Formats: sequence, C-alpha cells, structure tokens
Amino acid sequence: MNEKVCVVIPTYNNSRTLMEVIRGVSKFIPHIIVVDDGSTDSTPRLLTECELPITVLTMERNRGKGRALCSGFREARKQGFSYAITIDSDGQHLPTDLPAFLAAINRYPGYIIVGNRFDPSLFTQDAECNMDSESRFANKFSNFWFAIQTGKRLPDTQTGFRAYPLHHLRGLRFVTSRYEAELQLMVYAAWHGVGLHSIPIHVYYPPRDERVSHFRPGRDFARISVLNAVLCVLAAVYAWPKRLLSFTLILSVLLLLFVVMMFVQVGLFVYFSSHKVSEDERLTYHGIIQRMSYWLMQLVPGVNTRIDNPDGEDFIRPAVVISNHQSHLDLLCIMMLTPRLVIVTKRWVWMNPLYALAIRYAEFLTITNDITKNEAQIESLIGRGYSIMIFPEGTRSASLDVLRFHQGAFSLARKFKLDIVPVVLHGTGVVLNKRARTVTPGNITIEIKPRISVDDGRCGNTPMEMAKFFRRKYREWTQTNHDSL
Repeated sequence: MNEKVCVVIPTYNNSRTLMEVIRGVSKFIPHIIVVDDGSTDSTPRLLTECELPITVLTMERNRGKGRALCSGFREARKQGFSYAITIDSDGQHLPTDLPAFLAAINRYPGYIIVGNRFDPSLFTQDAECNMDSESRFANKFSNFWFAIQTGKRLPDTQTGFRAYPLHHLRGLRFVTSRYEAELQLMVYAAWHGVGLHSIPIHVYYPPRDERVSHFRPGRDFARISVLNAVLCVLAAVYAWPKRLLSFTLILSVLLLLFVVMMFVQVGLFVYFSSHKVSEDERLTYHGIIQRMSYWLMQLVPGVNTRIDNPDGEDFIRPAVVISNHQSHLDLLCIMMLTPRLVIVTKRWVWMNPLYALAIRYAEFLTITNDITKNEAQIESLIGRGYSIMIFPEGTRSASLDVLRFHQGAFSLARKFKLDIVPVVLHGTGVVLNKRARTVTPGNITIEIKPRISVDDGRCGNTPMEMAKFFRRKYREWTQTNHDSL
C-alpha cells in the first residue's frame, strides 16, 4: 500500500525548516511532492540543490495554501497515487507520526485521516504553553461549525497533518485559496459520504520569537467566518436535505424488509411444518440464503463487495470456518460464501423476531455456556457435509482491532478432526462500524485463506495455543489494505 501513498508538502518562505521536514519524511515515505507557493527566500535554491528524489511544483507568485494543496493533489493523481498525506513545512508536525497515518489508511480505507494535536496522551505542557490563544480559539470555532455543517465531530479541524483519499476528494475547483481550504475539503468530502477518522499526533511549537507564521489573524479569521456562513447555507439547502432523504429511504427499506420478513417467516413455518423436509430441500434453502445474502450486499448504497478466493476453496469437505468480527454486515458476507454452512450465533440473534425462524430452519446454532451441548447437532451437520462457522472473538470490534480469540472453534476442530478455513473480512467495520448509525461508502473484501490442518503443529497443539496463533495471524492479515483505490 505504501507505493500508493505520497506526501504533499506546501511551503512558503520556510527555508529554515523545510529541508529537515523533507529529510524526515523521506525516512518513511519516498514519494514526496513539494509545492513552492512563490517563496521569496532561499527555498527555490534549496529545492534545486536537494539530492532526494522529490517532485517540485513552483508557483510563480504566492497564491495561498489552498491553491498549493490542490496543485499537489492533481500532481499526485497524475502520478497514480491513491492517497496524499499533507504535512506543513514549518516543522510543527513530526514525520515520525507517518507510520501511524499509514496504519490508519490500511485500517480505514477511503477515509480522510485527520491528525489530532490535542490528544491528552501526546499534547505536552510545553506545546500548550507555546500554542497561541488565537490558534486555540480558531480551532474550537472551526470544530463547532464543522459539526453543524456535517453532523460529525472532530477534535482538531485546523491541523495541516492529514491523509486524503485522492479519488474521493470533491470540489477541488471550488476550494478557496487560503488556510480555510483544508476545512472546505473535509466538509465537501463528508457531504459525499467520505468517512473521517482522527488519530493522535505529536506537535512542536517553537518559542514565539523563532516561529514563522503566515496566518493573519484579522483578515484570515474574517475569511474563515465568511466561508463558514456560506457552508452553512449550502448545508441547509443541500447537505441536510440529502441526509434527511437518505435517512427516510433507509427507514423505508427497513420497514419494508420487516414486513417482507414477517410474511417470509409465516411461509417458512407453513412449509417446514407441512411435511418432513428432505436433505435436498434443506440444501436448496441454504442456497436461497446464500443468494439473498449476495443480493442484500449488492444493495448496500455506495459499497462494492468482492470475494478473494485464490485457492478455489469450495467448502465441499466440512471444516471449521473462522473470521474476524467487526460489523453487522459480517454475517451476510459469510453467508455469501457457500450454502453448506451453519453459523454459531449469539442467543439474541437466534431469538430475533425479524429472522429467528429463518435461521432456525437453516439449523444455525446458538452459543450456550458450554458449547459441548451443541456437539451432537454439530456431529450430525458435519456428517451431512456442512461446515461450522464461528467468530472466535465472540463480539464485534468497534476499534477494528482483533480482540481476544476464544477457544471454542479450535476445540471443535480438534474434537472432530476438521480443517480450519480462515476468512478475513476487510472493510466491513469501516462501512458499518459497531458505533455508527449510518453506512459509509467503501469497499469490502472477503478473503478466503488456504485450509490449515488441525494437526499442523505450526498453529499449536492445544485450543489455547491455536487461539493465540490465529489471533496473531489475523492481526497480520487485517493490516493489509484491500481497498481497490
């Protein structure tokens, strides 16, 4: 993924700190685009003499940070990059935070990643003392209006340390020329469903007498105020009605789905109660569930879902299927894979009035205090050619970290001598996070890893060892970005 990421550094008369920033960035990301916004100091000479392989864009005159950023983004797109990380050239942001941005890009593909200078874990007392009161007020002022305009909250909307998904940026031609352009870019992106994620960053504020700043408090604050007024008007006539319409449509679809599922469950009750259901009929019913799951995933607005199965796994031989767990969408993704699958679910899922009968007739299992109580039924299902699917984490991870793996899946694999088929879900927790109320457009990849024999000593000899092994592997696998940008 790093080959798809570049760093854009806008600069204006920061010759004292520019080269140190460039050298620091090059230690982590080799693709650097510097936009010289009409500097009149020694910046042009330093860039000409720079021995590092950087791309330099030169403005004939100072046109403002907004114009410099947009020029850098266009050049990054032209060179085929998917992400551009922006960092100021005044030395306030530390290039050592770049690995955190790369990790966040992998974990939240398609999101704008925004640095947070005020995280208590990293915001030092010295930084607080050196940060001027105008900057603190401007940030709080900007945060307030950003929440009004987008319905989303960020702790730091004024930082220049961000990562932008280039293909998701909107309205570059309408972006203003000065500092407020960065806020405008985020507002436009949020209106078009682009996710926002904040990460803590370090910040260094030199003493006031050493600081080089081009911020003009009176004039620039007035420009920001005018921009916020315009954005609020646009939000009132465009963004808010769009959100209301989207909410209404989603609510209507959910109500329609509820009504349809009531009739479906009545039909299922009549069908399964009217006669002894044959094995072929059971498999046909599982096939219908598979096709319905695929159809529902295709209906999620703004979301592209694909299955990555390089080894051609067909699930003909029963196995224990495991997966990471991030979202309500995970079940649909798993049910897309094969009709020969029975899922172990939580009791509230098994009791849900919307689909309780549907999953019971599919012979899904519920977790009990002792999973061995299900063993007789599991043995029967395995004998009929079905694989057993379990989420080892047991609960969805809102942070997208891989939580502790429980031993149940691996105990079953050892007891019944079943292979383990790991399935890695990429993007479900980004599209519909556990804490989210709405869907965020993005890409979902369902990656099927090669089968692993339960007797493969590399994954451990006891259920506990196997749980620890697979958790480590999943933490590895989930760091790979499968976004198709």
